Amino acid sequence: MLKNRKIGFWLALAGGAVALCGSIAYLIAYALTADPVTGEWDRVFKWLVFGLAAAGGAIGIAGELFRLPFTPICASACVSVALAAHLVETAYPLADVLTRVPFFGGDPALAIVFAVIFAVAALLTVVAAFMEHNKK
Repeated sequence: MLKNRKIGFWLALAGGAVALCGSIAYLIAYALTADPVTGEWDRVFKWLVFGLAAAGGAIGIAGELFRLPFTPICASACVSVALAAHLVETAYPLADVLTRVPFFGGDPALAIVFAVIFAVAALLTVVAAFMEHNKK
């Protein structure tokens, strides 16, 4: 499965792994920081972000291992939309930090960490989508 592969394969595989592991860490981190009394999760967490990042990572890894030619584009689209949706939600806690008024709520540190993780995954998958994956 790993013979005769070019750099595009390895970038796509790394991007898929970062997206899949990042989405699992995203779920765990926000589940652990939920309010113990009400059970309410942080406002930044969205199931759409988790689902798209996990799907993008799984599509990217499976597509590369099974040599499917269209999956790098699908994986990069899923991960990029997950990043965009997360960045929209990241704006709320950052607005609280910048204005020093706790109005919206949310954990800005977690939001920034996962924005960076999803940005790395998106960058890797997008770059890999424009490269060759298999040696002839």
